[in-house]
Amino acid sequence: MLIWLAVSFLYYPVFAVLREAFGQEGVNTSETIDRLVGSKNVRESVYNTLFMACLTVITVNIVGLFQVAILEFFSVRGSKYLKIAFATPIVFTSVTAISGYWFVYGEFGIFTKFLTLFNPDLNAKWFAGWPAVLIANTFLMTYFHFLFVRAAIRRVDFSTVEAARSLGASPGLTFIKIVLPVIAPTVLAVSLLVFLETLVQFAAPAILGGRDFRMLSQMILSLQSIGRTDMASLLALVLGVSALIVFLLMQWIEARGKFTGGTKTPVPMQKIRIRNPLSNGLVHLLAYVLTIIYFVPVFLTIAFSFAPGKSLATELFPTTFTLKNYISILSTDRHVEPIINSIVMGVSTVSVMLCICVFATHLIAKNKNIWSSLLEFSLFIPWVLPGALVAVSLISAYDLPNPLIFGNVLLGSYVILPIAYGIVILPVMVRLLSAAMASLDPTLDDAGRSLGATGFYIFRRITLPILAPVIVLVGAMKFTTILNEYTASAFLYNANNTPLGVAMVANINDPRDPEYRAKALVFATIVMALAFCVVMIAEKLSLGKTEEAAT
Repeated sequence: MLIWLAVSFLYYPVFAVLREAFGQEGVNTSETIDRLVGSKNVRESVYNTLFMACLTVITVNIVGLFQVAILEFFSVRGSKYLKIAFATPIVFTSVTAISGYWFVYGEFGIFTKFLTLFNPDLNAKWFAGWPAVLIANTFLMTYFHFLFVRAAIRRVDFSTVEAARSLGASPGLTFIKIVLPVIAPTVLAVSLLVFLETLVQFAAPAILGGRDFRMLSQMILSLQSIGRTDMASLLALVLGVSALIVFLLMQWIEARGKFTGGTKTPVPMQKIRIRNPLSNGLVHLLAYVLTIIYFVPVFLTIAFSFAPGKSLATELFPTTFTLKNYISILSTDRHVEPIINSIVMGVSTVSVMLCICVFATHLIAKNKNIWSSLLEFSLFIPWVLPGALVAVSLISAYDLPNPLIFGNVLLGSYVILPIAYGIVILPVMVRLLSAAMASLDPTLDDAGRSLGATGFYIFRRITLPILAPVIVLVGAMKFTTILNEYTASAFLYNANNTPLGVAMVANINDPRDPEYRAKALVFATIVMALAFCVVMIAEKLSLGKTEEAAT
Protein backbone atom coordinates (compact mmCIF):
# COMPACT_ATOMS: atom_id res chain seq x y z
CA MET A 1 0.00 0.00 0.00
CA LEU A 2 2.79 2.42 0.94
CA ILE A 3 4.67 1.63 -2.28
CA TRP A 4 1.53 2.30 -4.34
CA LEU A 5 0.88 5.59 -2.52
CA ALA A 6 4.49 6.75 -2.93
CA VAL A 7 4.65 5.85 -6.61
CA SER A 8 1.18 7.18 -7.50
CA PHE A 9 1.16 10.46 -5.60
CA LEU A 10 4.81 11.36 -4.96
CA TYR A 11 7.07 9.99 -7.69
CA TYR A 12 4.79 9.79 -10.73
CA PRO A 13 3.38 13.35 -10.45
CA VAL A 14 6.93 14.73 -10.27
CA PHE A 15 7.85 12.61 -13.29
CA ALA A 16 4.75 13.95 -15.09
CA VAL A 17 5.86 17.54 -14.49
CA LEU A 18 9.33 16.74 -15.84
CA ARG A 19 7.73 15.12 -18.88
CA GLU A 20 5.46 18.13 -19.36
CA ALA A 21 8.39 20.52 -19.11
CA PHE A 22 11.01 18.65 -21.13
CA GLY A 23 9.41 15.77 -23.02
CA GLN A 24 6.11 17.11 -24.36
CA GLU A 25 5.57 16.09 -27.98
CA GLY A 26 5.78 18.99 -30.39
CA VAL A 27 7.25 21.34 -27.79
CA ASN A 28 10.85 22.51 -28.03
CA THR A 29 12.24 22.79 -24.50
CA SER A 30 14.88 25.31 -25.48
CA GLU A 31 12.18 27.52 -27.01
CA THR A 32 10.14 27.23 -23.81
CA ILE A 33 13.15 28.28 -21.76
CA ASP A 34 13.86 31.16 -24.13
CA ARG A 35 10.26 32.34 -23.86
CA LEU A 36 10.37 32.20 -20.08
CA VAL A 37 13.68 34.04 -19.93
CA GLY A 38 12.51 36.56 -22.50
CA SER A 39 9.20 37.25 -20.78
CA LYS A 40 9.26 40.50 -18.82
CA ASN A 41 6.42 39.30 -16.56
CA VAL A 42 8.24 36.08 -15.70
CA ARG A 43 11.51 37.89 -14.99
CA GLU A 44 9.70 40.37 -12.78
CA SER A 45 7.91 37.59 -10.88
CA VAL A 46 11.24 35.83 -10.21
CA TYR A 47 12.83 39.09 -9.06
CA ASN A 48 9.79 39.96 -6.93
CA THR A 49 9.83 36.52 -5.28
CA LEU A 50 13.53 36.65 -4.37
CA PHE A 51 13.29 40.30 -3.35
CA MET A 52 10.30 39.63 -1.10
CA ALA A 53 11.85 36.50 0.42
CA CYS A 54 15.07 38.32 1.36
CA LEU A 55 13.28 41.38 2.76
CA THR A 56 10.83 39.23 4.71
CA VAL A 57 13.64 37.31 6.40
CA ILE A 58 15.15 40.61 7.60
CA THR A 59 11.93 42.18 8.86
CA VAL A 60 10.55 38.99 10.44
CA ASN A 61 13.82 38.47 12.33
CA ILE A 62 13.76 42.05 13.63
CA VAL A 63 10.19 41.76 14.91
CA GLY A 64 10.45 38.11 15.94
CA LEU A 65 13.65 38.51 17.95
CA PHE A 66 12.21 41.57 19.70
CA GLN A 67 9.14 39.51 20.62
CA VAL A 68 11.29 36.70 21.98
CA ALA A 69 13.37 39.18 23.98
CA ILE A 70 10.39 40.82 25.67
CA LEU A 71 8.71 37.46 26.35
CA GLU A 72 11.72 35.53 27.64
CA PHE A 73 14.61 37.91 28.39
CA PHE A 74 13.42 41.37 29.45
CA SER A 75 11.01 41.95 32.32
CA VAL A 76 7.99 43.62 30.71
CA ARG A 77 4.68 44.33 32.41
CA GLY A 78 1.70 42.48 30.95
CA SER A 79 3.83 39.79 29.29
CA LYS A 80 0.96 37.29 29.60
CA TYR A 81 -1.23 39.47 27.39
CA LEU A 82 1.67 40.11 25.04
CA LYS A 83 2.10 36.35 24.67
CA ILE A 84 -1.55 35.98 23.60
CA ALA A 85 -1.14 38.75 21.01
CA PHE A 86 2.07 37.31 19.59
CA ALA A 87 0.47 33.85 19.38
CA THR A 88 -2.41 35.03 17.17
CA PRO A 89 -0.60 34.19 13.86
CA ILE A 90 -0.85 30.51 14.84
CA VAL A 91 -4.66 30.70 14.35
CA PHE A 92 -5.02 33.94 12.37
CA THR A 93 -2.91 32.87 9.42
CA SER A 94 -2.65 32.44 5.65
CA VAL A 95 -5.64 33.55 3.58
CA THR A 96 -7.73 34.37 6.69
CA ALA A 97 -5.12 36.77 8.06
CA ILE A 98 -4.38 38.31 4.66
CA SER A 99 -8.10 38.96 4.24
CA GLY A 100 -8.19 40.59 7.68
CA TYR A 101 -5.30 42.89 6.77
CA TRP A 102 -7.05 43.84 3.54
CA PHE A 103 -10.24 44.74 5.40
CA VAL A 104 -8.36 46.90 7.88
CA TYR A 105 -5.74 48.58 5.68
CA GLY A 106 -6.98 48.02 2.13
CA GLU A 107 -8.82 50.30 -0.26
CA PHE A 108 -12.09 50.08 1.68
CA GLY A 109 -10.53 49.41 5.09
CA ILE A 110 -11.28 51.29 8.32
CA PHE A 111 -7.70 52.52 8.67
CA THR A 112 -7.74 53.92 5.13
CA LYS A 113 -11.04 55.69 5.82
CA PHE A 114 -9.56 57.10 9.02
CA LEU A 115 -6.50 58.46 7.19
CA THR A 116 -8.64 60.11 4.51
CA LEU A 117 -10.31 62.19 7.24
CA PHE A 118 -6.97 63.97 7.68
CA ASN A 119 -5.76 63.67 4.11
CA PRO A 120 -8.63 63.59 1.58
CA ASP A 121 -6.14 63.33 -1.30
CA LEU A 122 -4.68 60.07 0.04
CA ASN A 123 -4.55 57.29 -2.51
CA ALA A 124 -7.06 54.71 -1.26
CA LYS A 125 -4.85 51.94 -2.66
CA TRP A 126 -1.83 52.92 -0.53
CA PHE A 127 -1.82 49.48 1.09
CA ALA A 128 -0.98 47.49 -2.03
CA GLY A 129 2.01 46.14 -3.89
CA TRP A 130 5.21 44.88 -2.33
CA PRO A 131 5.04 47.11 0.80
CA ALA A 132 1.65 45.64 1.74
CA VAL A 133 2.87 42.06 1.17
CA LEU A 134 6.01 42.77 3.21
CA ILE A 135 4.03 44.27 6.11
CA ALA A 136 1.68 41.29 6.19
CA ASN A 137 4.56 38.80 6.04
CA THR A 138 6.45 40.62 8.78
CA PHE A 139 3.68 40.25 11.34
CA LEU A 140 2.21 36.91 10.21
CA MET A 141 5.40 34.82 10.01
CA THR A 142 6.76 35.56 13.48
CA TYR A 143 5.07 32.42 14.80
CA PHE A 144 8.25 30.56 13.83
CA HIS A 145 10.12 32.66 16.40
CA PHE A 146 7.28 32.27 18.90
CA LEU A 147 7.45 28.48 18.66
CA PHE A 148 11.13 27.70 18.10
CA VAL A 149 13.36 30.61 19.11
CA ARG A 150 11.56 30.99 22.45
CA ALA A 151 12.29 27.32 23.17
CA ALA A 152 15.96 27.86 22.27
CA ILE A 153 16.45 30.92 24.48
CA ARG A 154 15.07 29.04 27.49
CA ARG A 155 17.97 26.61 27.22
CA VAL A 156 20.65 29.33 27.34
CA ASP A 157 22.85 29.12 30.46
CA PHE A 158 21.84 32.14 32.57
CA SER A 159 25.23 32.13 34.33
CA THR A 160 26.79 33.52 31.13
CA VAL A 161 24.23 36.34 31.21
CA GLU A 162 25.02 37.04 34.86
CA ALA A 163 28.74 37.15 34.07
CA ALA A 164 28.20 39.73 31.33
CA ARG A 165 25.98 41.81 33.60
CA SER A 166 28.60 41.74 36.38
CA LEU A 167 31.10 43.22 33.92
CA GLY A 168 28.77 46.18 33.31
CA ALA A 169 27.05 45.11 30.09
CA SER A 170 23.58 46.60 29.57
CA PRO A 171 20.60 44.25 29.11
CA GLY A 172 20.42 45.04 25.40
CA LEU A 173 24.14 44.49 24.86
CA THR A 174 23.97 41.25 26.85
CA PHE A 175 21.17 39.96 24.63
CA ILE A 176 23.09 40.85 21.45
CA LYS A 177 26.57 39.70 22.55
CA ILE A 178 25.76 36.70 24.76
CA VAL A 179 22.30 35.28 24.01
CA LEU A 180 22.04 35.91 20.27
CA PRO A 181 25.24 34.01 19.32
CA VAL A 182 24.03 30.98 21.29
CA ILE A 183 20.63 30.84 19.62
CA ALA A 184 22.06 31.83 16.21
CA PRO A 185 21.72 28.31 14.67
CA THR A 186 18.03 28.24 15.60
CA VAL A 187 17.56 31.76 14.24
CA LEU A 188 19.26 30.72 11.00
CA ALA A 189 17.06 27.64 10.68
CA VAL A 190 13.95 29.74 11.32
CA SER A 191 15.16 32.30 8.76
CA LEU A 192 15.35 29.55 6.15
CA LEU A 193 11.81 28.45 7.06
CA VAL A 194 10.61 32.04 6.59
CA PHE A 195 12.50 32.28 3.29
CA LEU A 196 10.94 29.01 2.10
CA GLU A 197 7.40 30.03 3.09
CA THR A 198 7.78 33.40 1.36
CA LEU A 199 9.21 31.74 -1.72
CA VAL A 200 6.11 29.59 -2.25
CA GLN A 201 3.40 31.93 -0.89
CA PHE A 202 0.33 32.72 -2.95
CA ALA A 203 -2.40 34.36 -0.83
CA ALA A 204 -0.53 37.53 0.18
CA PRO A 205 0.54 38.66 -3.31
CA ALA A 206 -2.79 37.55 -4.82
CA ILE A 207 -4.86 39.64 -2.39
CA LEU A 208 -2.51 42.50 -1.47
CA GLY A 209 -0.07 42.63 -4.38
CA GLY A 210 -2.34 44.45 -6.79
CA ARG A 211 -1.80 44.45 -10.55
CA ASP A 212 1.84 45.50 -10.52
CA PHE A 213 3.30 42.99 -8.03
CA ARG A 214 3.19 39.31 -8.91
CA MET A 215 5.19 36.40 -7.54
CA LEU A 216 6.11 33.02 -8.98
CA SER A 217 3.09 31.05 -7.74
CA GLN A 218 0.75 33.57 -9.37
CA MET A 219 2.68 33.39 -12.63
CA ILE A 220 2.46 29.58 -12.62
CA LEU A 221 -1.32 29.75 -12.18
CA SER A 222 -1.61 32.33 -14.99
CA LEU A 223 0.41 30.18 -17.39
CA GLN A 224 -1.60 27.09 -16.45
CA SER A 225 -4.88 28.94 -17.00
CA ILE A 226 -3.95 30.01 -20.56
CA GLY A 227 -2.93 26.49 -21.54
CA ARG A 228 0.87 26.93 -21.45
CA THR A 229 1.38 23.81 -19.35
CA ASP A 230 4.99 23.44 -20.53
CA MET A 231 5.93 26.90 -19.29
CA ALA A 232 3.93 26.45 -16.07
CA SER A 233 5.60 23.10 -15.37
CA LEU A 234 9.07 24.47 -16.05
CA LEU A 235 8.48 27.48 -13.79
CA ALA A 236 7.05 25.18 -11.09
CA LEU A 237 10.23 23.12 -11.28
CA VAL A 238 12.33 26.27 -10.82
CA LEU A 239 10.31 26.98 -7.69
CA GLY A 240 10.75 23.39 -6.53
CA VAL A 241 14.52 23.44 -7.06
CA SER A 242 14.74 26.69 -5.08
CA ALA A 243 12.76 25.08 -2.26
CA LEU A 244 15.06 22.03 -2.41
CA ILE A 245 18.16 24.20 -1.99
CA VAL A 246 16.64 25.88 1.07
CA PHE A 247 15.61 22.48 2.48
CA LEU A 248 19.13 21.08 2.05
CA LEU A 249 20.53 24.11 3.87
CA MET A 250 18.12 23.43 6.73
CA GLN A 251 19.22 19.79 6.83
CA TRP A 252 22.88 20.83 6.88
CA ILE A 253 22.26 23.18 9.81
CA GLU A 254 20.35 20.50 11.70
CA ALA A 255 23.11 17.94 11.05
CA ARG A 256 25.59 20.21 12.78
CA GLY A 257 23.54 19.73 15.92
CA LYS A 258 24.15 23.15 17.49
CA PHE A 259 20.70 24.38 18.24
CA THR A 260 21.10 25.20 21.91
CA GLY A 261 23.59 26.74 24.23
CA GLY A 262 24.67 23.40 25.62
CA THR A 263 23.01 20.14 26.57
CA LYS A 264 23.15 21.02 30.27
CA THR A 265 21.94 24.32 31.69
CA PRO A 266 23.17 24.82 35.29
CA VAL A 267 21.16 28.01 35.73
CA PRO A 268 17.74 28.39 34.04
CA MET A 269 17.08 31.52 32.02
CA GLN A 270 15.59 34.40 34.03
CA LYS A 271 14.15 37.72 32.99
CA ILE A 272 16.24 40.87 33.36
CA ARG A 273 14.83 44.19 34.47
CA ILE A 274 15.87 47.21 32.39
CA ARG A 275 17.16 49.82 34.84
CA ASN A 276 17.43 52.74 32.43
CA PRO A 277 14.02 54.52 32.54
CA LEU A 278 14.23 55.74 28.94
CA SER A 279 15.19 52.33 27.54
CA ASN A 280 12.61 50.60 29.73
CA GLY A 281 9.87 52.98 28.57
CA LEU A 282 10.84 52.55 24.91
CA VAL A 283 10.80 48.75 25.17
CA HIS A 284 7.38 48.81 26.85
CA LEU A 285 6.04 51.25 24.24
CA LEU A 286 7.21 49.13 21.31
CA ALA A 287 5.84 45.98 22.95
CA TYR A 288 2.40 47.51 23.42
CA VAL A 289 2.38 48.96 19.88
CA LEU A 290 3.14 45.48 18.54
CA THR A 291 0.30 44.09 20.62
CA ILE A 292 -2.11 46.57 19.05
CA ILE A 293 -0.84 45.72 15.56
CA TYR A 294 -1.51 42.03 16.18
CA PHE A 295 -4.87 42.41 17.92
CA VAL A 296 -6.49 45.06 15.68
CA PRO A 297 -6.97 42.95 12.49
CA VAL A 298 -8.29 40.01 14.54
CA PHE A 299 -10.67 42.18 16.58
CA LEU A 300 -11.97 44.18 13.61
CA THR A 301 -12.41 41.08 11.44
CA ILE A 302 -14.62 39.51 14.10
CA ALA A 303 -16.46 42.75 15.00
CA PHE A 304 -17.14 43.80 11.39
CA SER A 305 -18.49 40.36 10.52
CA PHE A 306 -21.55 41.39 12.55
CA ALA A 307 -21.95 44.77 10.79
CA PRO A 308 -24.51 45.37 8.03
CA GLY A 309 -22.95 45.37 4.60
CA LYS A 310 -24.00 48.94 3.79
CA SER A 311 -22.46 50.35 6.96
CA LEU A 312 -19.10 48.84 5.99
CA ALA A 313 -19.14 50.99 2.87
CA THR A 314 -20.50 54.22 4.36
CA GLU A 315 -19.37 54.39 8.00
CA LEU A 316 -15.91 54.64 9.50
CA PHE A 317 -16.89 52.30 12.31
CA PRO A 318 -20.29 50.57 12.12
CA THR A 319 -22.78 51.78 14.71
CA THR A 320 -25.09 48.79 14.44
CA PHE A 321 -24.35 45.10 14.64
CA THR A 322 -26.51 42.21 13.59
CA LEU A 323 -26.55 38.45 13.07
CA LYS A 324 -28.04 38.84 9.58
CA ASN A 325 -24.68 38.20 7.89
CA TYR A 326 -24.32 34.86 9.65
CA ILE A 327 -27.96 33.96 9.05
CA SER A 328 -27.54 34.79 5.37
CA ILE A 329 -24.41 32.67 5.06
CA LEU A 330 -25.61 29.70 7.09
CA SER A 331 -29.05 29.60 5.47
CA THR A 332 -27.84 29.67 1.86
CA ASP A 333 -26.62 26.44 0.29
CA ARG A 334 -24.18 28.29 -1.98
CA HIS A 335 -22.44 29.76 1.07
CA VAL A 336 -22.74 26.77 3.38
CA GLU A 337 -21.14 24.42 0.85
CA PRO A 338 -17.58 25.88 1.16
CA ILE A 339 -17.80 25.53 4.96
CA ILE A 340 -18.98 21.92 4.74
CA ASN A 341 -16.44 21.16 2.00
CA SER A 342 -13.54 22.47 4.08
CA ILE A 343 -14.63 20.60 7.21
CA VAL A 344 -15.28 17.33 5.36
CA MET A 345 -12.07 17.51 3.32
CA GLY A 346 -10.07 18.56 6.39
CA VAL A 347 -11.38 15.81 8.66
CA SER A 348 -11.15 13.08 6.01
CA THR A 349 -7.68 14.12 4.84
CA VAL A 350 -6.27 14.41 8.36
CA SER A 351 -7.82 11.08 9.42
CA VAL A 352 -6.44 9.18 6.44
CA MET A 353 -3.02 10.84 6.65
CA LEU A 354 -2.74 10.14 10.38
CA CYS A 355 -3.39 6.44 9.75
CA ILE A 356 -0.80 6.36 6.96
CA CYS A 357 1.81 8.38 8.85
CA VAL A 358 1.46 6.52 12.16
CA PHE A 359 1.78 3.19 10.35
CA ALA A 360 4.70 4.39 8.20
CA THR A 361 6.67 6.00 11.05
CA HIS A 362 6.17 2.89 13.21
CA LEU A 363 7.43 0.75 10.33
CA ILE A 364 10.46 3.01 9.86
CA ALA A 365 11.28 3.09 13.59
CA LYS A 366 11.13 -0.72 13.94
CA ASN A 367 12.97 -1.61 10.74
CA LYS A 368 16.30 0.10 10.21
CA ASN A 369 17.32 -0.96 6.70
CA ILE A 370 17.63 0.43 3.19
CA TRP A 371 13.89 0.00 2.52
CA SER A 372 12.85 1.97 5.59
CA SER A 373 15.36 4.68 4.65
CA LEU A 374 13.92 4.82 1.12
CA LEU A 375 10.40 5.03 2.55
CA GLU A 376 11.43 7.86 4.88
CA PHE A 377 13.05 9.72 1.98
CA SER A 378 9.90 9.28 -0.12
CA LEU A 379 7.65 10.68 2.60
CA PHE A 380 9.81 13.81 2.82
CA ILE A 381 9.61 14.55 -0.92
CA PRO A 382 6.63 16.96 -0.54
CA TRP A 383 8.76 19.12 1.76
CA VAL A 384 10.47 20.53 -1.33
CA LEU A 385 7.29 20.64 -3.43
CA PRO A 386 5.58 24.05 -3.15
CA GLY A 387 1.78 24.03 -3.24
CA ALA A 388 1.84 25.31 -6.81
CA LEU A 389 4.13 22.45 -7.90
CA VAL A 390 1.96 19.87 -6.10
CA ALA A 391 -1.09 21.18 -7.96
CA VAL A 392 0.63 21.33 -11.36
CA SER A 393 2.07 17.83 -10.90
CA LEU A 394 -1.36 16.33 -10.13
CA ILE A 395 -2.87 18.11 -13.14
CA SER A 396 -0.09 16.85 -15.40
CA ALA A 397 -0.25 13.30 -14.04
CA TYR A 398 -3.98 12.66 -13.89
CA ASP A 399 -5.71 14.80 -16.51
CA LEU A 400 -6.40 11.58 -18.46
CA PRO A 401 -7.36 8.04 -17.39
CA ASN A 402 -4.37 6.44 -15.69
CA PRO A 403 -3.80 2.78 -14.70
CA LEU A 404 -2.09 3.85 -11.46
CA ILE A 405 -5.48 5.01 -10.17
CA PHE A 406 -7.40 2.20 -11.90
CA GLY A 407 -8.23 4.11 -15.07
CA ASN A 408 -9.77 7.11 -13.32
CA VAL A 409 -9.23 10.83 -13.96
CA LEU A 410 -8.44 13.08 -11.00
CA LEU A 411 -8.57 16.46 -12.74
CA GLY A 412 -11.98 18.01 -12.08
CA SER A 413 -12.91 15.42 -9.46
CA TYR A 414 -13.81 16.04 -5.82
CA VAL A 415 -10.94 13.95 -4.40
CA ILE A 416 -8.10 15.78 -6.17
CA LEU A 417 -8.15 18.55 -3.56
CA PRO A 418 -8.02 16.24 -0.49
CA ILE A 419 -5.19 14.34 -2.18
CA ALA A 420 -3.29 17.60 -2.70
CA TYR A 421 -3.92 18.56 0.93
CA GLY A 422 -2.60 15.18 2.03
CA ILE A 423 0.60 15.63 0.03
CA VAL A 424 1.11 19.14 1.43
CA ILE A 425 0.73 18.11 5.10
CA LEU A 426 2.54 14.75 4.79
CA PRO A 427 6.17 15.71 5.59
CA VAL A 428 5.38 17.73 8.72
CA MET A 429 3.18 14.93 10.02
CA VAL A 430 5.92 12.38 9.41
CA ARG A 431 8.55 14.61 11.02
CA LEU A 432 6.57 15.21 14.22
CA LEU A 433 5.36 11.63 14.56
CA SER A 434 8.86 10.26 13.88
CA ALA A 435 10.24 12.45 16.68
CA ALA A 436 7.54 11.17 19.03
CA MET A 437 8.16 7.57 17.96
CA ALA A 438 11.92 7.94 18.55
CA SER A 439 11.31 9.15 22.10
CA LEU A 440 9.49 5.95 23.11
CA ASP A 441 11.17 3.73 25.69
CA PRO A 442 12.26 0.55 23.79
CA THR A 443 12.05 -1.53 26.99
CA LEU A 444 8.24 -1.24 26.85
CA ASP A 445 8.24 -3.11 23.56
CA ASP A 446 10.65 -5.70 24.90
CA ALA A 447 8.55 -6.19 28.01
CA GLY A 448 5.43 -6.79 25.92
CA ARG A 449 7.17 -9.35 23.73
CA SER A 450 8.60 -11.16 26.75
CA LEU A 451 5.02 -11.67 27.93
CA GLY A 452 4.05 -13.18 24.58
CA ALA A 453 2.23 -10.20 23.08
CA THR A 454 2.15 -9.86 19.30
CA GLY A 455 3.54 -6.80 17.53
CA PHE A 456 0.06 -5.53 16.66
CA TYR A 457 -1.15 -5.98 20.25
CA ILE A 458 1.87 -4.06 21.59
CA PHE A 459 1.26 -1.29 19.07
CA ARG A 460 -2.46 -1.07 19.92
CA ARG A 461 -2.19 -1.31 23.72
CA ILE A 462 1.19 0.33 24.45
CA THR A 463 2.57 2.42 21.57
CA LEU A 464 -0.68 4.02 20.38
CA PRO A 465 -1.89 5.21 23.83
CA ILE A 466 1.49 6.83 24.52
CA LEU A 467 1.51 8.54 21.12
CA ALA A 468 -2.15 9.61 21.36
CA PRO A 469 -1.47 13.16 22.70
CA VAL A 470 0.98 13.87 19.88
CA ILE A 471 -1.36 12.34 17.28
CA VAL A 472 -4.27 14.50 18.46
CA LEU A 473 -2.23 17.72 18.46
CA VAL A 474 -0.63 17.01 15.07
CA GLY A 475 -4.05 16.25 13.61
CA ALA A 476 -5.47 19.50 15.00
CA MET A 477 -2.54 21.53 13.69
CA LYS A 478 -2.83 20.12 10.19
CA PHE A 479 -6.62 20.52 10.18
CA THR A 480 -6.17 24.26 10.74
CA THR A 481 -3.56 24.25 7.96
CA ILE A 482 -6.11 22.77 5.56
CA LEU A 483 -8.78 25.30 6.61
CA ASN A 484 -6.39 28.13 5.67
CA GLU A 485 -4.84 26.50 2.59
CA TYR A 486 -5.18 28.54 -0.58
CA THR A 487 -2.34 27.82 -3.03
CA ALA A 488 -3.26 24.27 -4.08
CA SER A 489 -6.96 25.13 -3.71
CA ALA A 490 -6.72 27.95 -6.25
CA PHE A 491 -5.30 25.53 -8.84
CA LEU A 492 -7.48 22.48 -8.21
CA TYR A 493 -10.90 23.47 -6.86
CA ASN A 494 -14.09 23.03 -8.87
CA ALA A 495 -17.79 23.65 -8.32
CA ASN A 496 -18.14 20.49 -6.24
CA ASN A 497 -15.33 21.08 -3.71
CA THR A 498 -14.92 24.87 -3.39
CA PRO A 499 -13.16 25.41 -0.02
CA LEU A 500 -13.45 28.28 2.44
CA GLY A 501 -10.25 29.99 1.33
CA VAL A 502 -11.37 30.25 -2.28
CA ALA A 503 -14.84 31.46 -1.26
CA MET A 504 -13.28 34.11 0.94
CA VAL A 505 -10.99 35.45 -1.79
CA ALA A 506 -13.84 35.38 -4.31
CA ASN A 507 -15.79 37.75 -2.06
CA ILE A 508 -12.78 40.02 -1.55
CA ASN A 509 -12.30 40.33 -5.29
CA ASP A 510 -15.72 41.96 -5.75
CA PRO A 511 -15.29 45.06 -3.54
CA ARG A 512 -18.03 47.05 -5.27
CA ASP A 513 -20.68 45.02 -3.46
CA PRO A 514 -20.58 45.77 0.28
CA GLU A 515 -22.49 42.59 1.02
CA TYR A 516 -19.63 40.59 -0.44
CA ARG A 517 -17.19 42.20 2.00
CA ALA A 518 -19.48 41.35 4.91
CA LYS A 519 -19.72 37.74 3.74
CA ALA A 520 -15.96 37.46 3.38
CA LEU A 521 -15.57 38.69 6.96
CA VAL A 522 -18.03 36.04 8.10
CA PHE A 523 -16.03 33.35 6.28
CA ALA A 524 -12.81 34.61 7.91
CA THR A 525 -14.39 34.58 11.37
CA ILE A 526 -15.75 31.08 10.83
CA VAL A 527 -12.29 29.83 9.85
CA MET A 528 -10.76 31.41 12.97
CA ALA A 529 -13.51 30.00 15.18
CA LEU A 530 -13.12 26.50 13.74
CA ALA A 531 -9.34 26.62 14.08
CA PHE A 532 -9.52 27.91 17.65
CA CYS A 533 -12.10 25.30 18.71
CA VAL A 534 -10.15 22.46 17.13
CA VAL A 535 -6.92 23.53 18.84
CA MET A 536 -8.64 23.89 22.23
CA ILE A 537 -10.41 20.52 21.92
CA ALA A 538 -7.18 18.85 20.81
CA GLU A 539 -5.29 20.32 23.74
CA LYS A 540 -8.00 19.09 26.13
CA LEU A 541 -8.04 15.63 24.60
CA SER A 542 -4.24 15.40 24.53
CA LEU A 543 -4.02 16.30 28.23
CA GLY A 544 -6.56 13.60 29.02
CA LYS A 545 -4.70 11.07 26.89
CA THR A 546 -1.45 12.00 28.62
CA GLU A 547 -2.99 11.30 32.03
CA GLU A 548 -4.40 7.95 30.81
CA ALA A 549 -1.00 6.96 29.39
CA ALA A 550 0.68 7.92 32.64
CA THR A 551 -1.68 5.72 34.68
